[in-house]
Amino acid sequence: MSVLKRFRSESPFAVRDEARKLEIKIIKLCMNEKYFPKRYRFILTMDIIQDAHKLADYIEAANKLELTEVTSKRRLMYQKEALVRIEYILRKFILAEELGFTIPEASLKELGEDLVKEEKLIKNWIESDRVRLNS
Repeated sequence: MSVLKRFRSESPFAVRDEARKLEIKIIKLCMNEKYFPKRYRFILTMDIIQDAHKLADYIEAANKLELTEVTSKRRLMYQKEALVRIEYILRKFILAEELGFTIPEASLKELGEDLVKEEKLIKNWIESDRVRLNS
């Protein structure tokens, strides 16, 4: 049975699912030789892929921690590290564009939108944790 769009809510795993999709999308984009020649893989693309892995890892680590007074600071640290990885990925793709790599504008725009969406999901998750802890 379908739920009307106005009554839908975010999946509790949306943050993790989106991070996983981003990780896959970034790997495919960075390994495409049309956009990034092999000789640049170790200079730039491996760092971008590593940040995508860490983004997903930090989200997974935070998600595995039960939200309690004891674990809340560590969970928040992982969530904030995930936000930092989003900034790193954006910055490195801007650098790639400035260096003259021929990444299609549509791909960059889609990736940017996905990263902004993920950032919003993480911030909402942090706020949700804060509200749950204070209640």
